[in-house]
Amino acid sequence: MPTTQILTDFLRGALAQQEPFAKQLQAIDPQALFGIDHFQRHLNNPLLSSDWLQVSLNNQLINLDGDCLWKMVQRKKLVFIDKQKIQTALLQGAAVVLEGLDILDPKINQLLADVDNLFPCALSNAEGFFSQKGNEAYTGHRDSDDVLVIQISGRKHWHVHHPQQRRYFGNTPLSKEQMGPVLAEFDLNPGDILYVRAGVPHRCTTPADHSLHISIDLCDRTPNIQQITHVANERYNHASAASNVPPAKIVDHYIELLKDTGFQKQLAAATDETRNESGKFRRRIGQSSSITALNKLL
Repeated sequence: MPTTQILTDFLRGALAQQEPFAKQLQAIDPQALFGIDHFQRHLNNPLLSSDWLQVSLNNQLINLDGDCLWKMVQRKKLVFIDKQKIQTALLQGAAVVLEGLDILDPKINQLLADVDNLFPCALSNAEGFFSQKGNEAYTGHRDSDDVLVIQISGRKHWHVHHPQQRRYFGNTPLSKEQMGPVLAEFDLNPGDILYVRAGVPHRCTTPADHSLHISIDLCDRTPNIQQITHVANERYNHASAASNVPPAKIVDHYIELLKDTGFQKQLAAATDETRNESGKFRRRIGQSSSITALNKLL
């Protein structure tokens, strides 16, 4: 069975179960999807800026802003990055997070296109997490979106805690007390896959010499509460409650506007538009590495 189908089937089942997390061991051949050689090749891209990278050593982030250089060529400013600081940190055991894997790797982008199709309105992100024994990119935290994890190389030990309320702030770092009681502990090895719901605290360690996994943030792009209330407030300004009424009456009237059929259709149309635009954008990401016109000369 193709790797993409295995992953989407697993994710479809995990979403239906409504459990805090789900895992499947030895689900895929990780080398058919990605590997340390791919990760290093992307790191070697001189055009990456510090925005693409997070390097951590001894629980401290390494500032790479000063390592971005530029050179004038034909009156154009070409920006690139000096990788020596990253090289030194890696030799000392650093952990590296590489953002935007779907932009850098066409195979990952196609996987995310299939994953996005499982949701009403999504445009997911993919990151590569490389860690070495004793160094992690993150301490305990919880995510504001669901996450799909694919273990590529090495071994990663997971501490998953009891689920909490999904939220958009105060997610990292979390103390032991904020994490709450542990729900489960387990190792992920190459080919294992894991799904963790938003709001579930977790912490990872690298018990072996290294670990490389892909983390896919299943980003929900449906209209959020800020967007919904912005449109609702505009409607309220055109049809506000009567003056000099108790606050409860104003709230009741506002809720009536939210439940109005016209407003619900407006939200549905906005969701469809966002979904269509996300799909178009995903296809454009795929075109960022699709030059084949010179194949005839090879």
